[in-house]
Amino acid sequence: MEISGPSGKLQIALTLLVGVATVGYGAYSYDAQTAALDSTVEVDATLTDVSVEEHAGKGDTYSPKATYEYTYEGETYTSANVYPGKLPREFGSREKARSQIDGGPGDTITAHVPTDDPGNAFLKHKTSDKPLLVVGFGFLFVLGAAYSIVKGRY
Repeated sequence: MEISGPSGKLQIALTLLVGVATVGYGAYSYDAQTAALDSTVEVDATLTDVSVEEHAGKGDTYSPKATYEYTYEGETYTSANVYPGKLPREFGSREKARSQIDGGPGDTITAHVPTDDPGNAFLKHKTSDKPLLVVGFGFLFVLGAAYSIVKGRY
């Protein structure tokens, strides 16, 4: 079995660029998630909408969706973040995704408000390994480009 990576200077450069950008995005997402989890205050929030989003193109996975209102330091905010960070959490069934949110419209729940970004509250104070998976995926591109450079495929 022969391993082959990109060939030609342009393909190698593009592969390297995609890899570095993907690693950077994953690292940024991990940092943002960690920062949000490190400095939060719990507040009461009122659920205004709860639903489940289906990702049919991804092997039928589902993500919980919730919109809620809360007050922090006298200001009223609306947020739709279930988890910290920008990368969505996906579950294998609609029921599992829906079970991530306790309650329905009108119910009072606990929201976690980042003190340095009060408009981006979230409901679940949990980390995700998804940013690290994105970093690993980016490294595959970088390794492919490095392999092609070492093998002289340019």
